[in-house]
Amino acid sequence: MPNYVTNRLEINADRETVQNVMDFLKGKTDEDSTPCYIDFNNIIPMPKDLLIEASTSGEFGMQYIIAQQRKPFNSQDDLKVIQWMEIQKEKVREEALQLGMTYLRNWGKYGYPTWYEWSIANWGTKWNAFNQNFEEPNVLWFDTAWEGVPLLIQTLSEIFPDVEFQYAYADEDLGSNVGKGTIRNGETDMTFP
Repeated sequence: MPNYVTNRLEINADRETVQNVMDFLKGKTDEDSTPCYIDFNNIIPMPKDLLIEASTSGEFGMQYIIAQQRKPFNSQDDLKVIQWMEIQKEKVREEALQLGMTYLRNWGKYGYPTWYEWSIANWGTKWNAFNQNFEEPNVLWFDTAWEGVPLLIQTLSEIFPDVEFQYAYADEDLGSNVGKGTIRNGETDMTFP
């Protein structure tokens, strides 16, 4: 289980602009009627093709396909993957190969095999925002897994260049993985103690 990181985003602009930013960030309401105040997909959209299972089996399937292409010049890691695949039941092997092929297609098209790698590279965290709250008139609170998302907020500031964003985050492990600062028009003035 990852450490949760609490994030605070203050949107400094006139009331109408704050509302425009909030409307831009707003995601779909959850099935349990929980509002979604910030959906990272509205800042940097994740390709739908990547919303597949991220698993060791799929990773082994992908590595097996790659290892077959390298024969007879296989590394020790290749040989371990080949051996693992060969001892699997046919159904497990077929599923791993099918998922591995999808991973390779995604890698070629998007540079990442699944949502997991893409999220970390593009959002800075593995999941979208959760445990969200809005504090009138202009402050969003949300949690992320493992890391804050200053680069994502920097991208948001490029979309709304006239808005000043005061951003802060802190890991639940007190005293580490913290930062705060101002972000405007892609320019960041952050402190990382």
